[in-house]
Amino acid sequence: MDKQQFLMSPLAKFLQIHVKTLDAVVRQKKRPQSSLKADGSPVTELDHALSNSIEELMMMFNPSFTYYSEEKFSDWSFPLIAVDPLDGTIEFIKGRNEWSVSIGIFQSEIFEGDGWVYNPMTQEVFSEIELLSFTNKNSYCGEISRSEWEKGLFTNKKTEKFDLRPMGSIAYKLGRLASGKCDFVVSLNPKNIWDVAGGSLLCQKAGYKFYSEGKEVTSVQKIYRPPLIWCHSSLFDELSKIYP
Repeated sequence: MDKQQFLMSPLAKFLQIHVKTLDAVVRQKKRPQSSLKADGSPVTELDHALSNSIEELMMMFNPSFTYYSEEKFSDWSFPLIAVDPLDGTIEFIKGRNEWSVSIGIFQSEIFEGDGWVYNPMTQEVFSEIELLSFTNKNSYCGEISRSEWEKGLFTNKKTEKFDLRPMGSIAYKLGRLASGKCDFVVSLNPKNIWDVAGGSLLCQKAGYKFYSEGKEVTSVQKIYRPPLIWCHSSLFDELSKIYP
């Protein structure tokens, strides 16, 4: 077994074998035909197709886990698999390569477990072997929601020390944070567990913390309220003053 295989979680090893299954689903549903859910958010044929495919794979991986997905959220018990089959539906509809598949596994209500994030368009896989730990700098670049940026929620929030860059899917941003492609992530809208599970678990293993309403997240909940900040603990006090 090589070093990368040794470092991989069972989830990442399993999905490495089956990732081509997800790629095949994406190729079949490339055209973003969408409709609106009851809450007014868009959903596409690809959302449903990926959800069905991932559920089948997860039941192969471990049938004893509860499958909790954006497209199937009736059951809630542990151990739990929290899945967003297509995080960043708006990005997909608009033809931006900033959406991702997010999977997180929790054995209990304690916020610990294994995460996996995958961008089928860029072929980026975020798992344990891509993690990079935090480094101190004179200035930092954070990634934020493109839609929140366009709504003006981050007006006057840039500082000389903390720059901001709009990016799509929250799961994709968290994968990028865990792999050292940005320094912190902020969202000013609520997020469901399926949005943030996979990426937050990867960030946790890379040494970053997840904060909701000014407190570190330590338990698994269905919804997390803003401000939501993912960063190294040494940056939190300053960031929490900018995003109170």
